[in-house]
Amino acid sequence: MAGFNVDTIRSTLSLSGGFATTEKYSVVFSNLPSQLDQGVNASFQYLCENVAIPTKSISASDKFIYGTNYQMPYRQTFAESSMSFYCTRDMAEKKFFDKWQNLIVDPISGDLKFHENYTCTVTITQFNKQQTIGENGVYRIELLNAWPSIVAEVQYGHSQGSEIAKLPVTFQYEKWIPKHGTQSAGVVVP
Repeated sequence: MAGFNVDTIRSTLSLSGGFATTEKYSVVFSNLPSQLDQGVNASFQYLCENVAIPTKSISASDKFIYGTNYQMPYRQTFAESSMSFYCTRDMAEKKFFDKWQNLIVDPISGDLKFHENYTCTVTITQFNKQQTIGENGVYRIELLNAWPSIVAEVQYGHSQGSEIAKLPVTFQYEKWIPKHGTQSAGVVVP
């Protein structure tokens, strides 16, 4: 193996378009429950302060037949997805997620609703610097059957000055899948 060479790094980066940056992305909610305000939903891709592509892992258990034991995979697991949204003056974002959670568990009776009546698809797209939001992006995933499990506190404080209010929201979902524009083992995923 050759030693460290700056020209090799430059060549590698040049072939792949450079380093990926984290400031250009979008978050889009689709197939939302019809009772939710679609106008507020349209603004979320601009008001999402941060999001991470969630972890996907493979659970394994020990197998021992003869000789040494080894780990055998038995299922995929998906970590929750956390996002933070800037709040507008009318707090429409907070009202939106409060209403969404009320569609999951009735706040008066405590009755749970049917899963298909409160879940949606969340699309997270990473763009390169030359792309505009709305294009396919260089990497895109969909969180399937997503719903807000935690609508966290909005921090207020006199010492914070005129800082923008932020609303952290945590989502549970069935699984995430790669979508168009991504590559898996050298094959473009449709």
